[in-house]
Amino acid sequence: MHLPYSNRLAVCSSVTMAHPPSIPAPFSSDFSVLQKVIQHTFQTPRLTIQQIEELPNHLHRIRLVRLSNGSRLVLKLAPSLSTSLLRHERQCLDTEALTLSLLAKSGLPTPRVLKHDSQAASLHAPFLLTTYLYGTSFAEVRPYLSRADRLGIERQLRVLSSAISQHKSTTFGPVSLVWTGRGHKRWREAFLSMMESALRDGEDMLVSLPYSQIREQVAKAERALDEVEDARLVVPALRNPSNLLIDGRTKEITGLLDFGMALWGDVEMGEGNDAGGTRGLLYACYGAVVAIVTNYHHPQRDGTELDARKTLTMALAQLAADCLE
Repeated sequence: MHLPYSNRLAVCSSVTMAHPPSIPAPFSSDFSVLQKVIQHTFQTPRLTIQQIEELPNHLHRIRLVRLSNGSRLVLKLAPSLSTSLLRHERQCLDTEALTLSLLAKSGLPTPRVLKHDSQAASLHAPFLLTTYLYGTSFAEVRPYLSRADRLGIERQLRVLSSAISQHKSTTFGPVSLVWTGRGHKRWREAFLSMMESALRDGEDMLVSLPYSQIREQVAKAERALDEVEDARLVVPALRNPSNLLIDGRTKEITGLLDFGMALWGDVEMGEGNDAGGTRGLLYACYGAVVAIVTNYHHPQRDGTELDARKTLTMALAQLAADCLE
């Protein structure tokens, strides 16, 4: 199960700092290196680490770092070399760093990148060091909010997503691939490549899915993807309540998290189940396949797979029905 680290951030703030610094055993060998990285980043040798807390149950190794001046940082390290990754997970750290850097001057409530090392030159693993965002996980408080408050937060999210989508690219595809010049000229090509990668992950692990039916229905409907002419920045993960931080008093969104699957594509792909038409059905299929395969690879106990299988079944049935009309 992957718990939102925003929940644990609030817990960390109430932990008494230990002297000498409290450091998880697996990270102790890199402590001095990280301290030098932080001192160099902030241009002061007096700044020291007071505490490092490891957050379990995440694909990436996440550490909450508390400094001597009272500030907090979030360190996200790439998974260990022994961790098997799905195709779409291999560039998540680079994608997140690139996307956050792109949005840095947008005024949006996103973490600020302090240091990104994709070559493992400093900490023996690629890492991303960002600022800490205050707030409570929307997923945690959502059941206790009034309908008006929930709708208000949904409206705020739409405004923020719209602001994100104002950024454009000349090619389509995952942010990290476009950055390295491997983007696609057409959205159809980019989407089909993403779908095929997800299906191959499932086939590699013998996940039970109707592969032939999915490929057949996607092939019949793919022309609809050519309607998309502008490659806009889309962050599908923002539809997950766990990736939103809110102010418990004002009910304002204070933080957006998880940009690892950001892409240049169709804005409708970020609308989740609200997306309509043939393209919406294709995106529902893709999202369901990714959820099912990811759950098989990193098991969760939150009903995600069952919901995803229902979504996939309904989307495929609707695509098939549309082809008969």
